[in-house]
Order: sequence, then structure tokens, then C-alpha cells
Amino acid sequence: MDAEENDLRFCFRVITPMKAYTLQAETEADQKDWIEKITGVIASLLNSPFPHQPPYGNLAAERHGSASSLDSAASLEESKSSEAHSDAINHLRNIPGNDSCAECRSPDPDWASLNLGILICIECSGAHRNLGVHISKVRSLRLDVKIWEPVIIDLFRALGNDYNNSIWEALLPKEGQGMDESNSTILFMEKPKPTDAFSIKERFIQSKYVDKLLIAKDTNQITIGILEAIRTNDVRAVYHILVLADASPNMTYDELNNDVNHVLPVTDRKLFDPASCEKIEDSGKPEGCLQGCSLLHLACQHGHPVLVELLLLLGADINKQDFHGRTPLHHCVQKSNDALTKHLLKRGARTTIKDGGGLTALERRMELGAITDEELFILFVRYDRQ
Repeated sequence: MDAEENDLRFCFRVITPMKAYTLQAETEADQKDWIEKITGVIASLLNSPFPHQPPYGNLAAERHGSASSLDSAASLEESKSSEAHSDAINHLRNIPGNDSCAECRSPDPDWASLNLGILICIECSGAHRNLGVHISKVRSLRLDVKIWEPVIIDLFRALGNDYNNSIWEALLPKEGQGMDESNSTILFMEKPKPTDAFSIKERFIQSKYVDKLLIAKDTNQITIGILEAIRTNDVRAVYHILVLADASPNMTYDELNNDVNHVLPVTDRKLFDPASCEKIEDSGKPEGCLQGCSLLHLACQHGHPVLVELLLLLGADINKQDFHGRTPLHHCVQKSNDALTKHLLKRGARTTIKDGGGLTALERRMELGAITDEELFILFVRYDRQ
């Protein structure tokens, strides 16, 4: 029995005379597999002959034993999940600077900002929430259990409190250093302490992330190295450049490179078809033409999941189309990167968008051969119907 009404993904119920058990699988494919197997065992037992009916006492004991086994299995699964979550928290806390709040240095922070890659205390998390989700996406280390997947942990490893503050607090004088009197705006700014009032912490956080007073801005950064940083999967460099240049994560290859193949506006619609592109044909690769590609397109082409997640958290359009109408999902499937394709689908990529050749990402994937990954096929079918 499906348990979607409880907001639990991939769950089902096993109902016994004594108790109802809600079990959770890791994927929808696993969920269906478990349901089929359990249903098959039940049907087999019901259809098999019973040569000997045990006394009621023995039957009760067997039932008690079966219930205990299910309880033990559920407890074991819960214990493993709890242990994995504790490990995730330990990994996050061991990142340089993450043993204290990124804003006020309170010890053992239990909250985080996903797109900033930092850990913060509960009081500073309130100030971060007041910034709005477009600036800081706040989550709990202990309550938002499902958020802390490996790709998010890896993103925090790449960023973390120390590295983040080296960017966002670059102009803040360190302890023992004199103030830069030439900059009257930050002359009297200092990092709040754990015991400071909430209003002081909030004012500092607003100045830091909204007014961006402490960043050593450099608008030239955007044209220097971001394409190479994406190619080499340098998450820190991409983050650093975007912050310093105050640049959009939705900027395109055209804005960074003069190597443009198609002159706009295009009147011949056939030119939008990837199959009609000379650059793609000459290179023999879908990425032969990068016109109109966003940073997310490029990260997908190079197969960098952590970089993809960073760009999505920073506001990259997951459904943005390049010159040939291809979305990041199209680029993933044409690179045969099923893992990254699944990640985009789970993050809400639309499967109904057609490229310049009139084909969806699923249809492009089918051109490469049968889909043997059951989870991938289920994700495509599920989101294709939405």
C-alpha cells in the first residue's frame, strides 16, 4: 500500500493482525520490487497446503516472532539511517571553520545555508531567513535529514565557513589589525560575538550579503577563467568569480566568448536543428556548438555534479535552452551521463521541452539505445506525465 499521503517518498505499508509497518525504500524501483516480493510470498503462503495446523499457542508465538523480526528489521534500518545522518553532520563539522557559526562564532552550529555553503547558529539562521531564499537557503542539520546527500556534503567540503568568509568578509579587518580609515563605510564594522543582541547580528548579516560591503569586488573576474574553472571542476573558483563579479549564474557562453557560429536573428528554422549545425557535424560531438549555452549547460557537459548543484542553488535556470533549443537535460543524456540525468530530473528538470530538432531529452536518450537503468526510465516517465 502506498504511503504518499504521509509525504514519505517510496514508502509502503505492511499490515499484520498485530501492527501496521511503514517501510521506506531508497528508490521507486526498489519500492515496487519489495512490494512485488512481499506480495508474492504472501500469495505463495496462502496457496500452499497446510499439512499441520499448529496449536493456538504456537501460532501466537510464531506471530509474535514474526512481528519481532519486522520490528528488528525496522529498528535496524532506522539505526543505520540515524548513523549515516550523524556521520554527515560530523563530516560537515570537520570542514575548516565549521566548528563555529560563520557569522558570530557560536560553537557547534546546527543550521546551514545551502547556497552559501556555511554552518550557522540558530539565532543567525533567523537573520539568514529574513534575507529571503534568493540570498540564503536555510536548512537544519538535524531536522532536514534528507537534504544531506553526498553531493551537498561535497559542496560544503568545497566551500565551508573559512573559505566563504575569505570572500564575503575580505575587507573586514582581522583581529589586531588597524581599520582602513579610507573606507568610512566599514570603518566601524566588526564581526558580532555570540553574546551580541540579535539586532546587531542581523545588521551585520544584512551588510554582508545584501549590501555586500565587505567584498573586494572585481567585475573583470567574470571574463578571466570561469570557462576554465568549469572545465576543470574548480567549484571554489566558479563561486569566487560569480560572487566577486556579482554575475548571474544564467550567463551564456556567448557573453564570455567571441566564438559565435550562428548570426542572430536566424530566419531559417532549420538552423536551430542540432543536426544542421556545421560545428556539431564537423566535431562529431553534441558540444561542438556552445552558442547559447549557460554555465549549467557547460557543467553538465563536463559531468560535474557538485558544480551543477552549486549553480542550481545559486539560481541557474534548470530548463534554459541553448541556441539549438537544448536544455541541460538534453546535454546530459547526449553525454550518456545517466547519474547526472537522474539528478536533474529529481531537481525538477522538465522532460517535455523539445530541442531545435523537435525531440525531447527522453527521445534523444532513446536514440542512444535502450534505457537499462530502471530508475532513470521511471523518472523520465513520471515527470513526462506531469
